Amino acid sequence: MTDHACQCDHHHNVHEHHDPKQRMLDAKAHCEARGVRFTPLREEVYGLILEADKPLGAYDLISALQSARHSSGAKNKNIAPPTIYRSLEFLLAEGLIHQLSSMNAYVPCCHPRSKHAAAFLICQKCQSVEECSNVPVDAIVNFAKDDAGFDIERTVIELKGVCRACR
Repeated sequence: MTDHACQCDHHHNVHEHHDPKQRMLDAKAHCEARGVRFTPLREEVYGLILEADKPLGAYDLISALQSARHSSGAKNKNIAPPTIYRSLEFLLAEGLIHQLSSMNAYVPCCHPRSKHAAAFLICQKCQSVEECSNVPVDAIVNFAKDDAGFDIERTVIELKGVCRACR
C-alpha cells in the first residue's frame, strides 16, 4: 500500500475486506524487500491474526499454535510467551498488525506497511473492530507532533461502544 491510501476517509472491519493469502504473500514480499526475516513462527502468528474473526491476545495465539502443533504431531508443542511477544513486536514494527491496548489483543492492519494513524471502534457486544483512518484522526496526531512537540512512537486510539449490527 502507498501512503496516499491513508489520507482518504475510510473505515473497515479489520476481519473483513481482505484476502488472507494475498496479504501473506504481500507481507513476505515486504519483508524480503526490507531485508528482514519473516520466520515460520512470525508467518504462523500473522496467519492466525489474519484468519481470526476477533482480536487475538498472545495467549490465544499460544493456544492456537500449540493445538496446531499437537494435531500435526510436532515434537516441540510448547511455545513460550516471550517467543510470541517477539513475533508480535516484529509484526507491529513492520506495520502488519495493530495492538488494541485496552484488550491486550492484536488485529490485522487494513493498510499494512503504510505509516498511518488509526482509531479503532470496538464493539463491546460482538467484539468486532473497525479501523478508521481519516482526516480527523490525522489532525489529532498532527496536533500532538506539530503543536505539542510530542514525538509519537505508536498511535492507538480506541473507542468502545456498540456497533450498528448490535444496536
